[in-house]
Amino acid sequence: MSTSMPTAASHSLSAREGLAALDMTQMWRVETGALRIDSAQPGEASRFMRLALPGDVIGVEKWVGTDDALSLRALTPVTLSPMLATGPEMMHILMETVVIAHQRCREVVSLRTGPASQRVKCLLLMFADSVNPEAKTTSECALPNLNDMADILDVAPETVSRVFSSMRKLDYLQDRKPHRARFSSLALRAQALIPGMTASSAVLRGQMAGA
Repeated sequence: MSTSMPTAASHSLSAREGLAALDMTQMWRVETGALRIDSAQPGEASRFMRLALPGDVIGVEKWVGTDDALSLRALTPVTLSPMLATGPEMMHILMETVVIAHQRCREVVSLRTGPASQRVKCLLLMFADSVNPEAKTTSECALPNLNDMADILDVAPETVSRVFSSMRKLDYLQDRKPHRARFSSLALRAQALIPGMTASSAVLRGQMAGA
């Protein structure tokens, strides 16, 4: 099993705070909160790649010597614990990270394809499950700000707002603040489609190009 350093050595990030370059030279386990991981190829703008949620290990890329230009920024308040591992423990971490990275990439597909309402639903449930997996009815959880949600979901901020408005009218969403929401998990899971659909910005760009 992999190990973490004592709690006293944990590192905290406030919402929208980035992980410093010096801190990215070692591995961390996400204890609470969520981060967005962006990647930039040489000469290209940085783009959203995937999320890091509680239990994930970040920083493996630097440890194995990849030259990807990665940046990590907290979407909600985050607590990180530095990882200490050698030999078989390190191999376990690497194997675990490959599995989790594959899962996170599959989640990105569900967050960036299909109706916008479905993407918002997936994001809400993903954050609710990572914060309070035992919730049976109403879930309250921290959320990214509107612009981050729009970027992650590949839609316009106005679209996310419209979907939230539809959810509120249908009483799926009981309360929403800039960085937090309270909603009915059961009702949201059972609902296949929510008013407020729109095509992805990538699809819209393709349609405009072909017009």
